[in-house]
Amino acid sequence: MASDQLTPSKAAPRGPDPAVGVYYKLAFFSVALFAAPLSAFYLSRERLFEGNVTYAGGLAALVANVVLVAYIVAAFLEDQGDAPAAATASAAAGGQPRRLETKAAAAAETKKEQ
Repeated sequence: MASDQLTPSKAAPRGPDPAVGVYYKLAFFSVALFAAPLSAFYLSRERLFEGNVTYAGGLAALVANVVLVAYIVAAFLEDQGDAPAAATASAAAGGQPRRLETKAAAAAETKKEQ
């Protein structure tokens, strides 16, 4: 192997992982999805519902769904945070934001131009 060949370590040095916040968020919601329903079940079984496991189980299921919805909302909010930055970068480069087109729309536009 020649020493001047391009290898991944020579192409771009690896820096810190930009998605480290995503890993922390995933770990937090994973622990919450495990601990919150169990805590809700055992705490509500004796203190709130006086030994009725059916209601306590229902509350645990509700808490699990709340944690899942919170994770989905957090993921959507994180994804939308990147969209304005990409549009700004595209405008700064002198280009227009790229419009997604279907084949039918592209064919109709081509016919208009002719």
